[in-house]
Amino acid sequence: MAPNTRQELQTLVSETTQKIASAQSNVEINRIVENLITHVMGTDYASLWVFQKESATLLRARDDQSINEISMLGQHGVLAKCFFTLSGGIFNYLASEKEYLPEVDNPDNIQIKSKIILPIIDDERFLGIVTAYASVRKIKHFTQDDMEILETLVPFLTEVIYLMYPHLKGQKDEVYVSKRLSERSENLVKNVEAVQQRQQVSEESSQTLSFLANTVHDIRTPANALYGFLELLEDQLEDTRLLQYIHNAKESAHFINDLTTSILDRIATQRERSSAEPVTLNPTKFFADTAEIFSANMHNKEIIYNIFIDPALPKKATIEEMKLKRVLMNLLNNAYKFTPAGGEVTLSVRYLPEKQKVSISIQDTGIGIAPEKQEEIFKAFTQAEETTKETYGGTGLGLSICAEYVHDLGGTLQLKSALEQGSTFYFTMPLAATVDEPMFAPVHNNLLTTGIVISKHNIPSAKNLARYLQAMGLSKTQIKTLKPLEQIPEGITHLICYQSCLNDTLQTQAASRNIPISVMEETFLSLSGNTSANLLVMPQYGYYANALHEFIAEEEPLRVLIADDDKINTELIKAILADAFCHIDTAENGESALSMMQQALQKGTPYQLAYLDKYMPLLSGSEVIDRYRSMEKQIGGSRLFAVSISGDGVKDEKSTHLFDMFVGKPFNKRAIQETLTLAQEVL
Repeated sequence: MAPNTRQELQTLVSETTQKIASAQSNVEINRIVENLITHVMGTDYASLWVFQKESATLLRARDDQSINEISMLGQHGVLAKCFFTLSGGIFNYLASEKEYLPEVDNPDNIQIKSKIILPIIDDERFLGIVTAYASVRKIKHFTQDDMEILETLVPFLTEVIYLMYPHLKGQKDEVYVSKRLSERSENLVKNVEAVQQRQQVSEESSQTLSFLANTVHDIRTPANALYGFLELLEDQLEDTRLLQYIHNAKESAHFINDLTTSILDRIATQRERSSAEPVTLNPTKFFADTAEIFSANMHNKEIIYNIFIDPALPKKATIEEMKLKRVLMNLLNNAYKFTPAGGEVTLSVRYLPEKQKVSISIQDTGIGIAPEKQEEIFKAFTQAEETTKETYGGTGLGLSICAEYVHDLGGTLQLKSALEQGSTFYFTMPLAATVDEPMFAPVHNNLLTTGIVISKHNIPSAKNLARYLQAMGLSKTQIKTLKPLEQIPEGITHLICYQSCLNDTLQTQAASRNIPISVMEETFLSLSGNTSANLLVMPQYGYYANALHEFIAEEEPLRVLIADDDKINTELIKAILADAFCHIDTAENGESALSMMQQALQKGTPYQLAYLDKYMPLLSGSEVIDRYRSMEKQIGGSRLFAVSISGDGVKDEKSTHLFDMFVGKPFNKRAIQETLTLAQEVL
């Protein structure tokens, strides 16, 4: 933690100087100095690199397992960039930097989130580089204030380097260097204190902004009341001249409202940019909660509203919640405002796990923006057309703020648009996952086929629904679109029906065939609390992925392997299991069976029940299960229920511990059904 008072700082620097004076080695000095840097900067880690001109390397005096030497010959990376340009840098999303090179910028393989780098230069002589960095456990968003603090450390660190490597100074004696170090320590306290005082002035300016914001808000409140009273008077008067005066007065009140709104927007922007801190949360819930704020308005305006939030998003991630929420709300509000009734608005959040990034887009079918106006609209107080404010309202600040915030978040706000064809605002930003597990586990169920009952006007929404189903693990062939009142085709295991298409005939058919039904609510909140039909309700105008995943993943088929070189036996077992909810694969020899079992285990979708012939070609059933049990122990997970099938039905004492049941040939229906029952009980 950074020292808060002058006394704390003096004590820290004084103790550091004393420890350095009594240190016995460069390694000890380095450890003391890096500890000072972390305390002053309020970070997890720090490193001091000293430049060795003869070998063109950066050295760090450490005796642990850290990387202590990095050659700068032909090197790349953020550290190398600062080395070659002799300039400092702030990298709050280090892993997302284009120049980022892990072996140079994160040689100790720490989960670095942000890093600040500054060269150490004395009288035009490059001595080394100092860095401070924060991990995902203790996130810090570096600012120019932090760079100023780091700069105050440079004179002190310069003398430390000369103490560690006297030849760099020209063989000055240690007494001289120690004296200079003491002087530098006194100056360090003064300089850090001066920077902190400037920062305090900045904080006081922020408080002034708060006062200004409150004052402006107090002005706006009576202005709104004035506008309301003027409207009441307008309804009571008939005199043309008085009506004109009232009209002018209303315009003035309206202008005051717009002006104060603009001031408050700008003040809020400055506040949020300076105070926003990353938080760890469930990103799916964050995006869903923000998107659903607009559900009622979208429905009332008869806009088709699609919300797609990638099921692969991690369960926990770190983001700057305040800034991102304001960006999303501004963009969604614009999409709503500029899209006419009957149009479409789509929020799409896609996760890129290999890059640790999230791609966000808000697409609408609204009025669009002319090409020549597209760059201008990101400037403060600028709107696409002169008539925009008159028709739709607003001050032209929203997109300017969004562009600034997206840049702060590590991305660039971009636009694709054409007049009368709609607009898409999109950006990609880092997303630091703190729990890598996806929000929804993929559904591995080859027997599942979902039928979606729709009318023509449901097509845009149904496309979003199908996108979710595919993202959750279903293939295109497992998703069927059906017309209303149509007979439910054979093979359908789950039925999703839009509210306007639901009827008694459909429900009767589904009930008779034991097909679960989920209904897509088209009219906002119309089915809320309706449990009489025992139907799972999914809101078209809201986020429904939770309900959808529960619906399709409620029951997954038992994964079964039948390995026998006799095809008649294989078909007989398949026929007996036909009425059970099973996914069945077959193999004709032991090698093929072992390969299939191994692949399924490695994919995380292992077989749960296996029938293995005792006398198969290439490998016997006992050899197959013996080798598989070894793999099973290494990878872990649930144990395969193995059934030995053979002509003699004799238990092999050597394989008794490998198999769970033994069934002799010719086997009957009851014996196979018993193996299934016992397997399900164990699993």
